[in-house]
Amino acid sequence: MPRPPPRVPVSPIAEGSATLPAETARYVAAVHRLTVGDRFLAFDPESATEAEAEIVEVRGRSVRVAVAAPRAASVRPARRVTLIQATGKGDKMDAIVRDATELGATLLVPAVAMRSVSRPGGDKVKRWRRIAIEAARQCGRGDAPALEPPLPLLEAIARFARAPGACFVLDGDVHLSEFVVPLTREASVTLLVGPEGGLEETEIAAAVAAGLQRVTLGPLVLRTETVCAAALGALLAASVGTRPA
Repeated sequence: MPRPPPRVPVSPIAEGSATLPAETARYVAAVHRLTVGDRFLAFDPESATEAEAEIVEVRGRSVRVAVAAPRAASVRPARRVTLIQATGKGDKMDAIVRDATELGATLLVPAVAMRSVSRPGGDKVKRWRRIAIEAARQCGRGDAPALEPPLPLLEAIARFARAPGACFVLDGDVHLSEFVVPLTREASVTLLVGPEGGLEETEIAAAVAAGLQRVTLGPLVLRTETVCAAALGALLAASVGTRPA
């Protein structure tokens, strides 16, 4: 069986002739070794669109392509999922952004909690955005989650934890599955995950006051980045995969 053509992030996508940005051209010509006549699938993670593209010229480091009419991306998350994630030390947020993208989050809100060791600045958002786009390319997703700059946790709760749908804070006694299983496939979900040291009582109280249900993933103590993957994996299973655009 022939391999499917490579998926290449291109933003924005427009029908007609286009010269690829330098980094994208290098990825196409040097990494995948594509040449004139070869095709790939261009996808725009910002607008959730995609289009067939054919290489028409390779001149040095310059690659020119012919792009077909864009269409809605064929694979996107089945539900809207907001992840409010307390920042972790080291490169933990890199792994969380990658996993959250692959597991269907649609909005990522990094939050600085009282016990957060890491307090990243807004410059981190560009790095996390690159990680999210690469994760979307690798997993076959046609979009990438929106990404907010880091916020104080209480502000993140006030701004993003009152959205319609089911809202949970991963710090409780009732198992998440009791709420996830009855959800409809399209129901939106908000998840709040604390830092390595857990949430302070005032933060939990703020979450509960905002309408979040306290839930657990079971008796084992999980790392904060594992909580993200486990909770989003449960939601993905309940969503029965992805939906067409």
